[in-house]
Amino acid sequence: MADFLAVLERTALFDGLDGGEIDALCRSLGCRRAYYERGSVILKRGARVRSAGIVLSGTVQAERNGADGSLRIVARHGTGALFGDVLNVSRARRSPVDIVAAEDAAVLFVPLDALMSGEGAALTRVRLNLLSELSEKYWAQSERLALLRLPTLRAKLSRLLLNAREEQGGDRVRLSGTRETLAAELGVNRSALSRELGNMRRDGLLSVNRAAITLLDVAALQKNAGE
Repeated sequence: MADFLAVLERTALFDGLDGGEIDALCRSLGCRRAYYERGSVILKRGARVRSAGIVLSGTVQAERNGADGSLRIVARHGTGALFGDVLNVSRARRSPVDIVAAEDAAVLFVPLDALMSGEGAALTRVRLNLLSELSEKYWAQSERLALLRLPTLRAKLSRLLLNAREEQGGDRVRLSGTRETLAAELGVNRSALSRELGNMRRDGLLSVNRAAITLLDVAALQKNAGE
């Protein structure tokens, strides 16, 4: 566990705790660590969710197949992210998605039943952190649904790029994942995504340099996104 304490100290769930407190808490809760190769299924759709997971390294993603059989990426979680917490506190506690290792990943599983039933200052702090995390995810999901409801791919891309601009603090932004995973998140195929990015570049809205995208006409992007 010691080799991952620096990661855990930076997570939202353990905010305010030092490495020693986190290590002691994980031992008392019965947390366990697991490793997954890229493409491995961490949690199958329909499976009962008994623990939340913290990504210690790599990336995991939530997937489901659309009605047409196409892959839809519901969420991506990088190092330090917490997943399965919303499912773990729900009444159903069965996963509506597959959780898959998008690349080689290490995951720490935290049994939330044990976390919610114990006593102590550290546990109280973590519970408050969990409530904040659930609140953040609620608003993030609301924003995602608003994006997906936009009528055109250009509108969705404009909103996505503007959100990245706000988060990253500049007109040069990077979007997580590959074009294939981004297309899956937006519910389109990769060729449609690449074609629309090319059209937006042609229209002077942006420029693309490998993984980086520079926003050239923010006002036009805002208009496209309905802002």
